[in-house]
Amino acid sequence: MDRETRKYWQAQRKQMLARDRRQRRYFGQDMMVTKILIALMIVAFIVERFVPGVIALATSGPGGIVLTLLISALSPGSFIGLLFAGFFLWIIGSQIEGLTQWWQYLIIFFGSGIVGGLATSLIGAGLTGGTFASFGLAGAYVAVMASRRVGGAAQWAILLLAINVVLSGFQAATLAGMLAAFFAGLLIARAMKV
Repeated sequence: MDRETRKYWQAQRKQMLARDRRQRRYFGQDMMVTKILIALMIVAFIVERFVPGVIALATSGPGGIVLTLLISALSPGSFIGLLFAGFFLWIIGSQIEGLTQWWQYLIIFFGSGIVGGLATSLIGAGLTGGTFASFGLAGAYVAVMASRRVGGAAQWAILLLAINVVLSGFQAATLAGMLAAFFAGLLIARAMKV
C-alpha cells in the first residue's frame, strides 16, 4: 500500500473496529459474511458441475425467476471464475464488509451480481454472475475510496480489474457483465452513501 492508503486505514481504524464489534453481534466473528458468500459460491459451483438438474428443478417452481437470479449471483461459471471470485471476495469484499453494515454488503454483492448476470444474458451467454458480483464489490470499493480521497487503493482495485479483463480473453459477454457489475456496485455504494 502507498503512504496515503496506509494513512487512511490508520485514521479509520477506530471506526472500523467499532463497526466490526457491531457486526459481531450479528454473526459472531470477523468477515463472516465474506466467508459465508465464498462457501455458498463453492457449493453453487459443485452443484452446477455435478448435479445441474437440482438447479433446474429448483428454479422451475414458483418464484423461479427470483431464485434463478440469486443463484446466478453465486454461480462462478468455472473453476478459474471461482478462484478469481473467491480472491476478490477475500481481498476486496472483506474491506467492504468492514466499512458497511452486513445488509449493505449483501445488497452490493447480490445487486451487482444480478446486474452483471443480466447484462451477460442480454448478449446471450446465460446467467452466470458470481464472478460479476466480485466486480461489483470492486466498484463499491473504488466508490468508497474515491469518496474518501484515497487514490492509491482505488488504483489498486482498478489494476486488479484490468488484469481480470485481460485474462477473460476479451469476450464481449464477459466484458459486458464485468462492466455492468462494476458500475452497479459503484452506483449502489454511492446510493447507500457507504
